[in-house]
Amino acid sequence: MKREILFFTGLLFALAASGQRVAENTYWFYFTDKANNGYSIDQPEAFLSRRAIDRRAWQSWPIDENDLPVTRNYVDSLAALGAEIRHTSKWLNGVLLTSSDSLLTDTLMRLSFVDTVRWKPSPAILHYPKIPAGERFPAPLTTPPGYRYGYAEDQVKQLDLDFLHEKGYTGKGLLIAVLDAGFAALPTLPAFTEPFNGGQIVAQRNFVDRNQDVYNSHSHGTHVSSIIIGNWPDSLMGTAPDAQVVLALTENVQSETRIEEFAWIEAAEWADSLGADIINTSLGYTTFDDPSTNYSYMDMDGKTAHSSFANSMTATRGMISVTSAGNSGNDPWYHIGAPGDATDILTVGAVDASGIVAPFSSRGPTYDRRIKPDVSAMGVRTAVQSTTGEISLGAGTSYASPMIAGATAVLWQAFPTLSSTTLMQWILESGDHADTPDVAYGYGIPSFKRACRAITPVKSSPAFSRLKIYPNPFNDHFMVEIPGEVSTPCTVVVYNLQGKIIHRETFNTTTRQITLPDDPPGMYVVETESDGESYRNLIIKQQ
Repeated sequence: MKREILFFTGLLFALAASGQRVAENTYWFYFTDKANNGYSIDQPEAFLSRRAIDRRAWQSWPIDENDLPVTRNYVDSLAALGAEIRHTSKWLNGVLLTSSDSLLTDTLMRLSFVDTVRWKPSPAILHYPKIPAGERFPAPLTTPPGYRYGYAEDQVKQLDLDFLHEKGYTGKGLLIAVLDAGFAALPTLPAFTEPFNGGQIVAQRNFVDRNQDVYNSHSHGTHVSSIIIGNWPDSLMGTAPDAQVVLALTENVQSETRIEEFAWIEAAEWADSLGADIINTSLGYTTFDDPSTNYSYMDMDGKTAHSSFANSMTATRGMISVTSAGNSGNDPWYHIGAPGDATDILTVGAVDASGIVAPFSSRGPTYDRRIKPDVSAMGVRTAVQSTTGEISLGAGTSYASPMIAGATAVLWQAFPTLSSTTLMQWILESGDHADTPDVAYGYGIPSFKRACRAITPVKSSPAFSRLKIYPNPFNDHFMVEIPGEVSTPCTVVVYNLQGKIIHRETFNTTTRQITLPDDPPGMYVVETESDGESYRNLIIKQQ
């Protein structure tokens, strides 16, 4: 590895008669179709796990032609002609191969099922699996876990995640895929004793060396995983200590080539097939050893880079992809890199414990002018498990990303029926910059407490539902009138639509005037609480 994590590489595609050049003697070829591959989308159990199928069903996401495996005869035909197959992708429907024989690659290009044009599935061929019986995720703990966060206290509490932990939500039942550079010594380290012995690490695969060995490479994935599932009381507690994880090694630390992007895509597809709910990626691609394959800022549009195009598909598979923004804020590149420029994901920038954006955190917008990063989390002096057995403090958006990945798992456990896109939107709207998102903070630091309160449906007694709030709309004040059969005192809390509390007061009378002279016009949520009952109203402030 030639630079500190976060990793950055990239590519400007060179189109040639022999396919799309990725690295020296390495080319990407699309297939024209998925004909005669032996699979059907209405029988997904042949190529997806039951967990993956159920994940789609719970969210009403269909299975489509993207999910079908590539036609094996196509791959075998290329190999039989002498090509070395490096990676395949069902989402992109193609193959990455190596050959030093330029005549061979020209020959492959003339095959009827090979193309350089991106394949498009039929939008009409869809299969909606049935929602399974039972609950999607386990119920919360009946007793608060009382986590002693140790060195991780600031980073967890910055997200208000301790609020959900104390409600018993710990990520149990969620499966998180960690795509990274290696997980050195992970089974031997104190923060992983409980997760490892408890069977929380359910699968691992090395997509670089094509084997199961992920523990004898780089340590970056170990650090990242400790932020998510670390369980070392008084030293380091992760954001989702009871979640399960799968570990995917996708980065070749000996070089920086475009090949790693395709390893990432293959790993993301593997995670999908296993039924992963969340993918965490603390990698990025902007520049390579071969400058002729570098990306340009124009490529950062969420669809040009193959990894970004694939990452943009994860939400419609029913997953949430959490991706680090990059560490190029002080560099000439400066921008978010692939696959963080993808659509429908959570790209994470870095802030310090005070909430100030880190100078190194890569900035948006994307080339097509979308806000990036999406959110921010603590990526300065972030506590991680070191391979020495101690706790160390690291910096990088690669450490901010797993903060959000684990927190998202905990929130999803609390609201298991929400779709991937809906849950991401609630997280955005809970950010402390949600009113004025920008290209440094995105929507800001999410408050998972605010998100929880905003999503939670309010139950109330018939008497409390007769509460009156008037006038509506109002100018600078409104009245709250409590029904006579409801006891006092009462507490009124006013939120904006991002879940931020803008007014709170408790009173002992049946009628109360609430004044909001300095708040902007718009819609607000008024929540009234008394004796464990609460009632929620929408109210509009006029100019």
